[in-house]
Amino acid sequence: MANILTSLTSAANSMGVYEKSMEVVQNDTTNATTPGYVRQTLVLNAQPFSLDGGEAGGVSAGTLLSSRDLYAEQNVQTQQSALAFSTTLANNLSVLNPVFDLQSTTGIAGSLNTLFSAFSQLSVTPNDATLRQSVISAANGLSNAFQSTSQGLVGTSANLDQDAANAIQDINTIVSNIQSLNVQRRQSAGATPDPGLDAQMYNNLENLSKYIDFTTVQSPDGTMNVFLGGQEALLVGTDQVKLKVTASPTQLTVQDANGNDVSAMISQGSLAADLQARNTLIPGYQTQLDTLAKGVADTINNQLAAGVDQNGQPGTALFTYNAAAPSKTLAVTSAITTRQIAAASAASPGGNDNAVALSQLQAATPIGGFTFTQAFGNLSSNVGRDISDANNNQTTGQALLAQAQTLRSNASSVSLDEEATRLIQYQQAYEATSKLITVINEMTQTLIGIIT
Repeated sequence: MANILTSLTSAANSMGVYEKSMEVVQNDTTNATTPGYVRQTLVLNAQPFSLDGGEAGGVSAGTLLSSRDLYAEQNVQTQQSALAFSTTLANNLSVLNPVFDLQSTTGIAGSLNTLFSAFSQLSVTPNDATLRQSVISAANGLSNAFQSTSQGLVGTSANLDQDAANAIQDINTIVSNIQSLNVQRRQSAGATPDPGLDAQMYNNLENLSKYIDFTTVQSPDGTMNVFLGGQEALLVGTDQVKLKVTASPTQLTVQDANGNDVSAMISQGSLAADLQARNTLIPGYQTQLDTLAKGVADTINNQLAAGVDQNGQPGTALFTYNAAAPSKTLAVTSAITTRQIAAASAASPGGNDNAVALSQLQAATPIGGFTFTQAFGNLSSNVGRDISDANNNQTTGQALLAQAQTLRSNASSVSLDEEATRLIQYQQAYEATSKLITVINEMTQTLIGIIT
């Protein structure tokens, strides 16, 4: 009788275990598409069984195992950061394509051609007031083109400042979410791991990887510590360090709560792309543009100074600029008149010697051994190459991220087919155990009837 009762108890406990197993399957199925959720498995442990010792065997519930592959998670985060960097950089630079269009008639390349064409026409009829006015008008067009291009770079920098500020806000919000999850993990330390909290944690980490590169270290109490670039602590336990961004005309800087510059620790993610475009690429383009603007103005002004105008005076400078920002401030000399255009030389007043020399400047190579048009072409090529590289890296990054996500999915995602199979197995075991209880109950009733 004792063995029968022991078997009955064991069977009843086993049914409870199968109920828990089916609850795990139900939770997996429900969260199959929940971001960050991975397959859970309840370990089943066989209980001691002995025919002579009265041990009825059965099954007990063990640990709830998560199928999360930490290496696969880290790989996805790494590829996510790399893709976000190249995508953001491509988007940041693509807006400059129209500004550096070599085919534009109103851009720098077209305006240079227009100005030297005006000089060439002036060399044919050097004292024609209309042609002299055409030179001044073409010079105005060129200065406007330089100013517009420079303003395009300035405007892009301002947009990057705002993008970086938005990214910092999102980063602080995501880390704050992780901090809240750490609080819950610490409060439930020692309890059965919560798959829901775990899913939220890794979903937040994956979202964070879109902005920055980081490393994580999990503490024994379950809290997740986050380090920017593997160095600067953003979150330790439940203590968060918030980032901030400051912008000057020449530099965009990310700082920690103490004002320390941590920009160098950010090498991937959209924020890193904002920093590279704002602090390195655009200033490089601006320097080349300033060099070209200064070279054009100085070369033409020097040639004009070598000739004489219709008043018999040395030629007046056609262009003025602020040496601190040549392209942004390039302009035609205020109040210059058509008579002050020095088309002649001192040796031949009223002639076209200097106008010819001015037109020949189009083939001169004063900008590092390049003509003005070639120098602008080099700048445009640099911009185009950077955009092309970013686009190519984006394409590669998309493939690598897809591969990483597939590997992670194969390792830990919920398969509805597998869950259906497990559910059938647990259901059949539950029904078999239930039948066993029915048989034991009938045997017990029979024994009681015999005894009485």
